[in-house]
Amino acid sequence: MQPEKPVHLPTRLTSLAVALTVALTVLGLRLWQLQVLQGDYYAQLADTNRLRIHHVAAPRGLILDRRGTPLVLNRPAFSVSILPMELREPARVLPELARVVGIPQEELWSRWERGRSRPFEPVRVRRDVGIRVVTRLEERREELRGVQVEAEPVRVYPFGTAAAHVLGYLGEVSADELEALRPRGYRAGDLIGKAGVERSYDTVLRGDDGEHVVEVDAAGRPLRVLREQPGRPGNTLVLSLDWELQQEAERQLRGWSGAVVAMDPRTGEVLAMASSPSFDPNAFSVGISEREWRRLLRDRRNPLLNRATAAAVEPGSVFKVVTGLAALQEGRAGPASQFVCTGSLRLGRWVFRDLQAHGVVDFTTGVAQSCNVMFWMLGRILGPDRLATYARRLGFGQPTGVDLPLEVPGVIPDAQYKQGTWREPWYPGDTLNMAIGQGFVLVTPIQVARALSAVANGGTLVQPRLARAVLSPGGQVVRTFSPVVQGRLEFSPSALRALRRGLEAVVERGTGQAARVEGLRVAGKTGSAETPRGRPHAWFAGYAPAEDPRIVVVVLVEHGYRGGLSAAPIARAILSRWRDGQRAGQREAGWASR
Repeated sequence: MQPEKPVHLPTRLTSLAVALTVALTVLGLRLWQLQVLQGDYYAQLADTNRLRIHHVAAPRGLILDRRGTPLVLNRPAFSVSILPMELREPARVLPELARVVGIPQEELWSRWERGRSRPFEPVRVRRDVGIRVVTRLEERREELRGVQVEAEPVRVYPFGTAAAHVLGYLGEVSADELEALRPRGYRAGDLIGKAGVERSYDTVLRGDDGEHVVEVDAAGRPLRVLREQPGRPGNTLVLSLDWELQQEAERQLRGWSGAVVAMDPRTGEVLAMASSPSFDPNAFSVGISEREWRRLLRDRRNPLLNRATAAAVEPGSVFKVVTGLAALQEGRAGPASQFVCTGSLRLGRWVFRDLQAHGVVDFTTGVAQSCNVMFWMLGRILGPDRLATYARRLGFGQPTGVDLPLEVPGVIPDAQYKQGTWREPWYPGDTLNMAIGQGFVLVTPIQVARALSAVANGGTLVQPRLARAVLSPGGQVVRTFSPVVQGRLEFSPSALRALRRGLEAVVERGTGQAARVEGLRVAGKTGSAETPRGRPHAWFAGYAPAEDPRIVVVVLVEHGYRGGLSAAPIARAILSRWRDGQRAGQREAGWASR
């Protein structure tokens, strides 16, 4: 039997030292991770057990019309939220919470799952709950730990569907929006503008939220308030809308699909903008239901579409303003020019037919009677390139820049457009169609208003605008909006005078006599636009007083058949209301006067 080999003591000590060194290194690294890398996280966890930070939503700013009429207000309400960090028993709490607040369990679970990635931020469950729900939740605070009730103002649109497309509505910030807006103080569950001026001026209307820091016991019951930081309400937005004109436009469009735009040709201020059918933005104030949202999206009348800015349709004869002005400016026509209208025009083997034979007409009478043959002749002389050039100079084929989201540019066609879109060459017949606003030409009512404003004001292309001023919560003027000149049209005064004489004749003795207003000289142009989607669209675009234009009115009645029958009477009602307001000497609020 051989003796055991002795183990040297220094070897054992070395192994022990290495093991201790490794253990201490691992422990040190773990402590460094906890205290340095994750220190803020665990400090927040500790504070969360002891402190509650309640964000007090600041009221959004009001929205007023040019005379101070409140168009959008706020009212106090309560909202229910979940605090993911405190929700220890979701399987028990969530079904009971769903029953109390009256929402489907699946929706509640979905919201909680999405909020778990942000454990310290409340997850909004339901807005604007009744006092009965608030009382039941407060009574069961300990049983429903992780649920909180907080005060939160709710947006109110007192006039319902009126001007809904202008005012817009609110909705919860989406994940994509939050990614971009978080550095600016937005949090999950916040409401932001989704449409209209609520969206365009969200940063103006949004206030700065307040904050309450409350110390709580182990059961989550408040012990004392440690800090209170008051919030700041949002600024007030003053619009250029004249609410009496707006209501008149809404009344006149009732039952139709279409749009009305009234605008000051001198400044670009929009005095009225109505789109029909409309929707009630109050449905969005506390979170629209999925069922109601689907109903709006599936409605074939498309009530969410702002037809004044986001619907490009065939203009028909209102486009003759472009053709007539181009012919006058290019010297291809004058006030005394005469044309023979036999009721048709032959182009090769094709015959283009007018509604009637007007006989021999001069330029003014041709405009007054909307003689297609005259404008076909002028269009053929000018050619498609000149027509497109003048149309673009008048602002067609591009957004106007009005301060509303989702504006469309419309279409001013040329050979390149047709080849690229339809894979066909440009034919002479396309030029004739373009000369009378048919074929591929598409415009929006706001574009027509801007173009006619340039004719009315002597050649200045002004940007349409809805915002007039921004006021602080205390009522002091923070900012005013000045007219924006987008271009000056170098048209000769004689060309403009000749066109304006023809537009006056339209209302005096032509197709637009239904737009006559007693005591007010009105100029304008009717339009009946053929469309493949049904009966022709009816248009009227005019301004008044003809000798010193201060208002432009554009009316589009979808499938209204004839502009003189459907659109002109609507314009007359709006112009009559404007005239009455001028006679009554309606005054604007002091901060809005110019």
